[in-house]
Amino acid sequence: MVTFNRRGGTSSGGERQLFSIQKIFIILAVILVSLFLCALRLRSSLAEQYSVSSNPKDNSVSSNPKAIPKNKIVTSTRNSSGDSEPIQVAYAISLIKCSDKQSSTSGLIDAATVLRHSVHQTSMRNPSSGSKYDYKMYAIVHKKAESCSHLLGDLGYHIIVKDSPVQTSEIRGDYLRKHVHKEWCCGADEFVKLFAYTIHDHPIVVHTDIDFMYVKPMDDLFDAMLLPHDSDEGKAARDKVELEYPDKKQSMPEDIQAYLTRDYHQVIPGRKAAFQAGFIVLKPNQKVFDEYLEIIREGNYVEGFSRENGWGGKGYGGVVGSMAMQGLPAYYYDEVAPNTSVELNGCRYNHMGANIFYDNVPNFIRKYKDLHGKCRRNVEGCEDCRKTDMSLIKNIHFTK
Repeated sequence: MVTFNRRGGTSSGGERQLFSIQKIFIILAVILVSLFLCALRLRSSLAEQYSVSSNPKDNSVSSNPKAIPKNKIVTSTRNSSGDSEPIQVAYAISLIKCSDKQSSTSGLIDAATVLRHSVHQTSMRNPSSGSKYDYKMYAIVHKKAESCSHLLGDLGYHIIVKDSPVQTSEIRGDYLRKHVHKEWCCGADEFVKLFAYTIHDHPIVVHTDIDFMYVKPMDDLFDAMLLPHDSDEGKAARDKVELEYPDKKQSMPEDIQAYLTRDYHQVIPGRKAAFQAGFIVLKPNQKVFDEYLEIIREGNYVEGFSRENGWGGKGYGGVVGSMAMQGLPAYYYDEVAPNTSVELNGCRYNHMGANIFYDNVPNFIRKYKDLHGKCRRNVEGCEDCRKTDMSLIKNIHFTK
């Protein structure tokens, strides 16, 4: 078919089709260039907003002028005048592996961005938050995940590359040495999270999983950690800390070394609750780090599901992650370093919408019909985290 063009000539249908295809390619090119320019502007804007600096990979933590010198007594955490530097808290995650069946690159970027933004929004850099604490982001990266760690560096995380602190061959206990590699999610590689205790340039380190979001500031926790326990400010901060067992308020340690929550939704009747490994607030401490490593090397882990299983034969086993970072910290703070940690309300902190009641799932509950509907914490009036008012929640953990 031949048609007349506006100049009086002729053009074939093939020529018109070619011209249309060229127009489509030009339009697509313009769109892609526009998107690229928008991405550059957005990155520049975010860098300015969050004060992102150059963040090369490192095997150590650089000096921080805002850190509290060792052995210095903190008498106030107020920041009412502009002539004093705010206290900077380290917020850390651990990257143990790159994309696999449990994760993806796009998911890593999305989660890390949401996490960082939530830290920013609940810090002093957002005046409306009311917080007086500054922050710095860290990513403890296992050597196996170094190839994808640049994604976190681009988002403003300070990268610390580490190998597993204890090699499987170093574990003296036969059962742990032969089976820890099977533990969810990452076997002995998950112990890389313990390097959070070695970020010494900050008075406090908050370590979470990457699928985490902060909703409200945690100034009360930080104040109670840093201020003298018998000062007026210290007492006021402690009164505001929401405990899993409020009746233990008076027995809080004078020097709080860590805050944690427990995995009550995994508890077998009459057994001990594991640590919930997705959230911990701690004071950096080389001695604690070294003690952890020696416990792992000793490898005193009893197999099975008896009351004497798990770490030290004390019942810290038999649940998901018990050979790694679910069972080990619970054993450490209960048995090795008692009265140094505080258990927080798991419906308010590290909120997972978890069901902590004995219902018809899992199957073993059929043996305990008298427990149906009762709290796994073995107390009356247990809070149902599935119904906790959003206004009460401090932070959220998006896990199963």
